[in-house]
Amino acid sequence: MVADLSLLDTGSYPTTPLPALGTAGTYSRGAVVEAQRMANYVVGPWEVDTALEAKHSVGVLLLDGTDKLTLIGPADLASVSQRHNFINGFASARQASNGDRSLLNAVLRFGDAASAAAAVSDLGRTELAGPPNSAAAQRVSIPGHPDAVATSYTVIDPQSRRERIAVRSFALRGQYVLTQLAESDAGRDAAARLVANAINLQAIVIDQFPAIDPADFADIALDPTGLLARTLPLAAGEATSVQNARFGKRGALHFQSDPIGSSALFDRSIMDGLVRAKTNVYRSSDAVAALGIVDQFAAEAAESAGKPTDGAKFIRTSRCMQLTTGFYCLASKDRYVIEAHSQSLDDAHQQVAAQYTLLVGY
Repeated sequence: MVADLSLLDTGSYPTTPLPALGTAGTYSRGAVVEAQRMANYVVGPWEVDTALEAKHSVGVLLLDGTDKLTLIGPADLASVSQRHNFINGFASARQASNGDRSLLNAVLRFGDAASAAAAVSDLGRTELAGPPNSAAAQRVSIPGHPDAVATSYTVIDPQSRRERIAVRSFALRGQYVLTQLAESDAGRDAAARLVANAINLQAIVIDQFPAIDPADFADIALDPTGLLARTLPLAAGEATSVQNARFGKRGALHFQSDPIGSSALFDRSIMDGLVRAKTNVYRSSDAVAALGIVDQFAAEAAESAGKPTDGAKFIRTSRCMQLTTGFYCLASKDRYVIEAHSQSLDDAHQQVAAQYTLLVGY
C-alpha cells in the first residue's frame, strides 16, 4: 500500500526528481565516476581476513587527487603517481575489533601498463624513509609475490605508544598498481601474509573490471537507471566524492557497519545497487526483500545500542533509532530501502518522507 503523500511531512526537501543527469561532460568528472565504478572491483579487508570488519581511521577513499593519495601511502606517493600518469583509484581500510591488526587495500589506475610499472619502480627507490612515528623501514618479501615492492617498519602509535609491525606493498597488475598497508601485533610475517592474501584476491577481481577508456570519460552516463535523480541529493559543496554516487554490491559493502553480514543479506535480497546522497537508497529484488533489509539494518543498529523511537508518520515500513551520533531511520518503498541520518529526529523523518515521495511512480 502506498502512503497518502498529502499527509507526509517532507519539510523543505525536494519531492520531484531531478532532470535526467546525462553524462559526465568532462574528463575530471568522468574520472571520479569511473573510480566509483571501480569500487565494485576493490576487495574489502574483511574478504582477506574475516576479523577485519571494524571501522578504520582511513575508511573509504575515492582517489582522485594528490591530497588523498598521501592518506594511503608515503608522502611521495602523490608526486610519484602524478609523474607516471595516475588516473584514479579506490581504497578501503578496516581493522580487527580488538585492534591487533588492520589492512588497507587500494587499487591505483595509471594510463597504461608501462606507466604503472614505472610508478612501482619509482616507489621502490623512494619509500624506504617510512612514515612519521615509525622506525626506519627495510625491504621485505611478500610470499608468492616476488615482484611486489614492499617495506616493513615499526609503527608507534603517538597516543598509546603501542608498537606494531607494518608492511607496505606495491604490486603491478597491468595498468593497475595494487597497494596494501597491513599492520599486525603478531609481527612482520603475519602482516606480510595479510598483504599476500590481499594481492591474491585483488588481482583476480580487478581483472574483471570493465574499465572505460579515459578518452571516453566525458561520455560516461551519470545515472543509467535513473535512481540517482530520484535520491535526495546533497548540495555540491557538501557532498564527498563517494556521495551523490552509485555503487554495485561490493561497492556498497565498503560503507556497511557489518560488511560480512550485509554481503549475505545482499545476496539473499539480490541487492544490486546503492545510491549514496543525503539519503541512501538500496535497490533489491522485490518488496519482501526490501523489508528484510530494513529488518536486518534495524537489528544491527539495535546491537550498537540504538534505542527505538518513532518512525516517520504515515509510512508503515518506517523504523527509527536514536544512536549516540544522532538519529537513524529506515523505510522501504516497493523494492527500495531508504536510509537516513540526522541530528534531529524530525529532520530524519522529513528526509524519509521526501525520499519516499521521490520513489513513488519509479
